Amino acid sequence: MDTSGIVIFARNRHAMSSLHEAFRQNKDTKSTRKVYEALLVGWLDIDCWVNMATSSSSSSKGQEDYEGYNDDNTTDNNNAEHDNNNNNNMNNLGGGEINLPLQRDHKHPPFMRVSTPHSEAEAHQAVADLNHNGYKKLIAKRPKKSVTRFRVVGYELWMGHEVTRVELYPVTGRTHQLRVHCAAIGHPILGDPAYGYYGEANPNGGFSNNIIRSISPTYATMELRGNVETSVKESGRTMCLHAKELSLNHPVTGEWVSFSAAPSF
Repeated sequence: MDTSGIVIFARNRHAMSSLHEAFRQNKDTKSTRKVYEALLVGWLDIDCWVNMATSSSSSSKGQEDYEGYNDDNTTDNNNAEHDNNNNNNMNNLGGGEINLPLQRDHKHPPFMRVSTPHSEAEAHQAVADLNHNGYKKLIAKRPKKSVTRFRVVGYELWMGHEVTRVELYPVTGRTHQLRVHCAAIGHPILGDPAYGYYGEANPNGGFSNNIIRSISPTYATMELRGNVETSVKESGRTMCLHAKELSLNHPVTGEWVSFSAAPSF
């Protein structure tokens, strides 16, 4: 398992059924709260995104294949309350929302990628050309709405390389959602063996390097990604994505319970 942190186990069928229902309904009922912490390659400066959005508001460049990143220096009410209670002395470095639908990557199954009109058309053609029913079922699944909110915690140097520490709040729970979304804004998670530097999956969440350079004013350069990957291999560092907080209603008592575990990075 690449992600570290909290894992919840059901001890009987009733508890398992209740937990499944809670996580399925989370988007509408906020029946669970999950917080992840991650180190992203490069410095994700929110001000740069805001300035780019302001200067290009009248331009549609890149919109056909890339819609869904919203700069927001105020997170939703639940996140803001959490920030105020636990980080009163922390500077507000901003945050935002990544709203990009995800689909199964027909070129790199079973991994995921951001869905675009072009990638959907290619996937439909791939399904038509497939002879294996199992792969057809896997690839033919429709893209799903996927939303991740985040908050920048700080800018750091990891083994001399620029990284950004963020908190990630998954609104939806798609496969590899956090990893793909971070890669799709030009800042893959440090040590990600699939969506990181020359990983097994499509880089940049499925976007080409040219598109990433045009839409991400702070994207991590390939030189930086390569240097980080070298340090990752030399140090034996695993992926820096950690499930650090989980809150939900207890499946038996209904009591709101919270669990936390600090990351090792």
